[in-house]
Amino acid sequence: MINPITNLILFLSFSISVLLSHKPVLLALHCMCFLSLLFFKKKYWRIWFKQTKPFWKIFPVAGVIFFLTSLLFSNQTLYSIIYDVIMATIRLILMVSIMSLYFVKNKGIDIVRSLRSIWYKIGLEWKWVEGLLLFISIVLRFFPNYQDEWKKLERSQKSLYRGKENTFIEKTKMIAHFIPDYIILNLEKSEALAHVIKMRGFGASYPRSVYPLVPFTFIDFILIIIVSFIFYFLHVYKTL
Repeated sequence: MINPITNLILFLSFSISVLLSHKPVLLALHCMCFLSLLFFKKKYWRIWFKQTKPFWKIFPVAGVIFFLTSLLFSNQTLYSIIYDVIMATIRLILMVSIMSLYFVKNKGIDIVRSLRSIWYKIGLEWKWVEGLLLFISIVLRFFPNYQDEWKKLERSQKSLYRGKENTFIEKTKMIAHFIPDYIILNLEKSEALAHVIKMRGFGASYPRSVYPLVPFTFIDFILIIIVSFIFYFLHVYKTL
C-alpha cells in the first residue's frame, strides 16, 4: 500500500499535468488515463458522481462566459476562440474529476498521520510544527461535527422564523441572532478538548509519537521519481 502523501502527489501531478496540456493529443492521453483510473475504481462511482454532479451545471456556464468574453475583448478568430474554450472546458472538467476521485477515496486525516510519521522519523524538536500538525488534525476530525451542529441549529432557528419573508436581510438577521449561541456552545467544548489534549501528554516531549506509524517506503520514492520523470518528459520536452 502506497503512502497517502505519495498518493496525493500522484493525483496533484496528474491534475497539474492536465492544466499544462495545451495540445489535443496530450489532453486526449490524459482523458484516457483518467477513464482507465475511473474504471478500476468502480466502487467509488456513485459517490464520485454525487460529488461532481453540481459542477456539471457550472462547466457549460463557465464555457459560455469564456466564449463571450473572448469574443468581445480579444482579436482572435472565431475558430481560435471556440478551440480555446473547448480545450479549457475539458481541462477544467478533468481537473475537477481527478481531484474529486481523490477526495472520495482518501481522507485528510491520513495525510496528517503520514506527515506526523515522517516528522517523527526526522526527530526534530520544533514545537511550532507539532502545534501546526495538531491544529490540522483537530480541524479535519471535528469540522464535520461542528458543521452538523451548525445545520441543526440553523434548522431550529428557521422553524422559529417560519412565516417571515425569506429575504437576504432576514437571513442575515437570523444568522446574526444565533451566532453568539453557537460560539458559546462550542467554547465549552474547546475547553474540554484542550484539557483532554493536555492530559494525553501534549507538550511533554517532542516530537510526539504516532500510531499507527505510516512508513515512507522505497516504492514511494520510486513512484515519485517515475511520475516526476513522466511530467518532465511530457511538459518540458513537449514530445507530443
